[in-house]
Amino acid sequence: MPIPDSTRYARDAAEAIGARFEDLDRGEGYLFRISHGEKFLLGGGGNICAYPTNSATAFTISRDKQHTKAVIAAAGVPVIPGGLFFAHTRRIALRSPGHELADAHRFAAKIGYPVFAKPNHGSRGTFAEVVRDSDALDDYAKRLALDFESFLIEPVLSGDEHRIFVQDGRAMFHSTKSSPSLIGDGRSALSDLLSALNAAVSREGVSPLPAAVLAGRDPAEILPVGGRLALPGRRNLSAAGAVEHVSDQPPPTLARLAVTAVQALGLRIGAVDMFDLSTARDFSDPVVIEVNGNPGLRTLELAGRTDLIRAIWVSMLNACLGS
Repeated sequence: MPIPDSTRYARDAAEAIGARFEDLDRGEGYLFRISHGEKFLLGGGGNICAYPTNSATAFTISRDKQHTKAVIAAAGVPVIPGGLFFAHTRRIALRSPGHELADAHRFAAKIGYPVFAKPNHGSRGTFAEVVRDSDALDDYAKRLALDFESFLIEPVLSGDEHRIFVQDGRAMFHSTKSSPSLIGDGRSALSDLLSALNAAVSREGVSPLPAAVLAGRDPAEILPVGGRLALPGRRNLSAAGAVEHVSDQPPPTLARLAVTAVQALGLRIGAVDMFDLSTARDFSDPVVIEVNGNPGLRTLELAGRTDLIRAIWVSMLNACLGS
């Protein structure tokens, strides 16, 4: 099995500064130690935050999308409005009224279907879906409850999606991603193409895309060879999205907003996802989708910018180990 991306990057950066890298996970790569002189740090993959410069408090808050919205909105950062709801009643006594599934139905009807739903503590695009009606919301909550307790409902927004990666108050790079697509072969029905795509998504540990992503198209329809059908709702690489653009010169307006959001959360490293809602797509109307306190760097790797990955990690190791 391949080791986690963050472990590979950490090992490379440790070698670059002459530090000692030790795998503590029998070669699996999910736990490691890097030492230089008498100083050391622990890191890993999976649920471990890859960036030791981020405090536990800041990282934990950033994992909660509703808390993140509250923090950055208080700092003057525009966020997508929405509501927090629970998929089951297991801990209902610990929360105030207004957050149950019945309340989610009322909220969704008020803002108008379709709505966008996502787990409050989710990542990698899992269960991030467009929900088209009340029955679909019931189905969504039922499926989500197996893995998550709470979810957000937001309006569906139309705009270009951008990510800005921030390290120690500096916007390091800007990227955009395209939605996953079904590519026709002239033989396979849309339902078969979606099943094949979902098989690949499931291998990444991400929830499959629901049939609703076909947006009313006949599942038996056959796309011509090379025909493309974009699927709405997710653009994560782990959910079959693709890299469109990577630059180490982020648009200044987006960079300033991202730095403000990351610093408001107390993070030293974070990635800010945002929509540009401006008609002219001139970055004049950005709104933050969420802030990731443990962002992956696979986008840079796919773009051939391993130099920037190393620079990010070397700077962090030097800050932690005093090299």
